[in-house]
Order: sequence, then C-alpha cells, then structure tokens
Amino acid sequence: MTRGRRPVNAIDEAVEIAGRRGSVEQVTGKRGRAFDFIIIEPDRNVFVKVKRSQTSLTYALEILHRYQREIASLHRVALTSVTAREFWVRSQNGTWQFFLIRHDYVMEIRADGVYIPHESLPARTVDLSGTSDDGTDDPLSPSENRE
Repeated sequence: MTRGRRPVNAIDEAVEIAGRRGSVEQVTGKRGRAFDFIIIEPDRNVFVKVKRSQTSLTYALEILHRYQREIASLHRVALTSVTAREFWVRSQNGTWQFFLIRHDYVMEIRADGVYIPHESLPARTVDLSGTSDDGTDDPLSPSENRE
C-alpha cells in the first residue's frame, strides 16, 4: 500500500489524465520524493502524488489514515495562491479518485480538478411566526401536543 515498487503504470496513466488539464512536467529523482509530476495550468501549478490502492476509498479523510507518510511528504510543497497539492489514487479495478490537499482539510475532486460539493439535503425553513416555508403550521412547534 504505502511501500513497495513505484506505481509506474499508474503514473503513466495519471500523466495522460493530467495532460487534459495542462502541460505536465514529470519529476525524475529519488523514490521518496514528495510528488510525481507537476500540472502546469494557466492559473496555477498542481503538484501531484500518485498511489495505488487495493480498495476504493469511501471518504476523503480515509486517505489521511492510509497514506499518512505520503500526505506528510506532500505537505512539504509550499501552498500559495498559485500552487495546489493533489493526491491521486488508482484502485485495482482501474478507477481513479482525486483529492485536493490543503493545510487543514482534504476534499475529493474530479479528474479536471474541480470540486463538486455533495448534494444538500432538502431543508425546511421556519419563520419566527411558527409557520413553515409552505405556509402550514410547523410540526416541530413546542405548542403542539405530541404523543
């Protein structure tokens, strides 16, 4: 998972995906480097680390647990207004997951680098008069008798 041979095939596939976003500069050098390549986009440079995983990650913070060492290494890259850090994971079945690594949070993003927020649950609003936004009496009003 975090040790072993370099994910050469995954990196080659990732470079192809990254090429759709901009120019890609692969980084040569030692095995334990903080990132595998840089995507040069019109408005920023994105430093990308690629790993393989045996399973898909179910939530964004799971990568902090599974890949502590790699994420800590990626944090060595300075985060400025024109840089970003991304962590890309390829599962055994060939699906990719992409994560944006900030100072204080991790969020899943699309392959093109765009963050898509999870759908909001429908919520009712209640005004101060105790009626809901559809004009009916508020069922959560404390004045109503509950059984």
